[in-house]
Amino acid sequence: MPLTPAQFIAKGHGKTAPWADLVNSEEWDTYGKRTDWLADPSWLPFFLRRWGFAGPGRSRFPATQFLELRKALRKCCEALFSGRQMAPSELRVLNRALGVPGTRALIVSPSGLDVAFVPQTKEKDWDWILAQIALSFAELAASANSERIKICRNNDCRWVFYDASKAKSRRWCSDKVCGNRERVRRARARACS
Repeated sequence: MPLTPAQFIAKGHGKTAPWADLVNSEEWDTYGKRTDWLADPSWLPFFLRRWGFAGPGRSRFPATQFLELRKALRKCCEALFSGRQMAPSELRVLNRALGVPGTRALIVSPSGLDVAFVPQTKEKDWDWILAQIALSFAELAASANSERIKICRNNDCRWVFYDASKAKSRRWCSDKVCGNRERVRRARARACS
């Protein structure tokens, strides 16, 4: 039985960042069955609400751009996780998504004063949403915390997550699900030896 959008988000255990939800919108279950959440009409509105992105009116959803960004983000996560440099082709996709014209402005927010990016166009369109997703990843990738980007060690899962543990030692997206499955596999393997 497929997950609901809320169950999909809950699997990530918290509100990490828009980039992580987009990367994980393509997932595989333990039987190798692929689910593409971008193709599920209920997922996108849930994603937009979750991250406070206003719906961009009636303009057509740019599925190709979202798929391209998701693929580039996945490859960037895999590179960072394995200690490699991100490929120039993926950086081009990220930079293209970040290329929304605008300015920085000092604004009053509920928490006080903030510096915010204000797009040139008044309407926050799909390009702005793609830029916000790419920015959420770029800020983390350029920070000292990029080593906290991990991929679940369960080969049937491969969920991307942010390791917020103090020791930076999390191995699975969920210790209760994927971690437990891995421990059961190892125990069975030892019992059969």
